[in-house]
Amino acid sequence: MFITISVFFIALVFSMFGMGGGLFYMPLFLLFFDSFKEASVLSFLCILVTSFSSMSAYQQKKMIDWKLIGYIGIPLAASIFITGFLLKCTPMVFLTIIFGFTLLFAGIVMSISFNNHSSLNKRYTALKKLNYNKKYNISPIFVSPLAFVIGLFAGMAGVAGGVFDIPLMVGILKISAHSAVATSSAIIVLASLSGWIGRVVSHDAAFNVSAEFLIILLCAFLGAQIGPRISLKINKVVFKKICGIFIGLVGMLYLYKAFL
Repeated sequence: MFITISVFFIALVFSMFGMGGGLFYMPLFLLFFDSFKEASVLSFLCILVTSFSSMSAYQQKKMIDWKLIGYIGIPLAASIFITGFLLKCTPMVFLTIIFGFTLLFAGIVMSISFNNHSSLNKRYTALKKLNYNKKYNISPIFVSPLAFVIGLFAGMAGVAGGVFDIPLMVGILKISAHSAVATSSAIIVLASLSGWIGRVVSHDAAFNVSAEFLIILLCAFLGAQIGPRISLKINKVVFKKICGIFIGLVGMLYLYKAFL
């Protein structure tokens, strides 16, 4: 009961931010699984269901920038797929360190507001006047290598990287925050599917489909249907910062365990 309710609220909250929820799924599942690899398999499946559910809701509002899926989603998914094979030869202590640092860095990123400040808005508006035919601040192809590197670290930690691709879109490409959140949900669908397949192909997926398992996925789906529908009606800045601080503290806890 605890795990299903937790999954529902994780999906609800993170779907509002265009993320899959792996930053909370992994710590949650590690409480019930002895193996880091088994926890990451279930994490990627829940991320997939959460992101697909929220993506469908955002697509109904025509908010997804599908062009960025090729520039960010494909390199991110490719590197996350590779991590399925890297896990086979990676010691548990090293995985814990990567996971801890990923959570800590993700917490810092979530605590920072990536909405453009007024001075940045003025410069961006001036840039748009000079380059009125350009949709992005720079060509999206320049962020593809960054997306690939992000995927390596995110995949090793059992998450899909949604907390990092949104800053790429808002901070570098200068698209709107709402469009970035919606587009991220589609990117994470591809990334989480790739991560799950990578673990299946590398023979690391070892779990049984049970009624509880299906209920967990159903809760992830339902939570992610609600999140996008209320995301435009609330002020998410403070709430996101609180989540970021909590995630950062969890990351510090895992680093403490790794170096203890």
